[in-house]
Amino acid sequence: MKRRKDAGHVRIYHYMSRTPAWKSLNGNERATYLLLSERYMGLNNGKIPYSVREIATDLRISKDTACRCLQRLQERGFIVAMTKGAFSLKKLHATEWRLTEHVCNRSGHGPTSEYRNWRPEIQNTVPVVGPSGPCNRTDVAKIARHGPCSRTVKGQKPHPRSDQRDTLSYQVPPVKTERASERSL
Repeated sequence: MKRRKDAGHVRIYHYMSRTPAWKSLNGNERATYLLLSERYMGLNNGKIPYSVREIATDLRISKDTACRCLQRLQERGFIVAMTKGAFSLKKLHATEWRLTEHVCNRSGHGPTSEYRNWRPEIQNTVPVVGPSGPCNRTDVAKIARHGPCSRTVKGQKPHPRSDQRDTLSYQVPPVKTERASERSL
């Protein structure tokens, strides 16, 4: 039986679709990944050309949205840019990508599957206590040091390879209470 040349397909395995990284992607980002995977022919991983303009045209989205899709896929560990594209070259050149789930045909390295190690950022919220008591706001991973709460503060992102046992501790100033002598009056 003859195989058809146009009978290619893109396969997403359960082990990948069940990761937190995949679940965090929106529809455009997943579609971008599928379009990149469609260009993988078995021997060109690390040399898959695909530009932001092509993605924008194929998905009917803006160039800014297409750029964000590629950034998110890189942040989550699904793709790696091997050669950056540029208009400054005499010959127009699109960025060449590597899919981390497959062997890299450019360097010969095995699959890195970095998306398996990606975890969402966890934010700890703490009520802020000012000089006049608790505020109506919460600060994220930080307590205001001076005066009443005047803003919301975001904590720093944890390093992706940081030890999971590290914990943050907070020291809340003691609440002033009435003196015993004043209560007896």
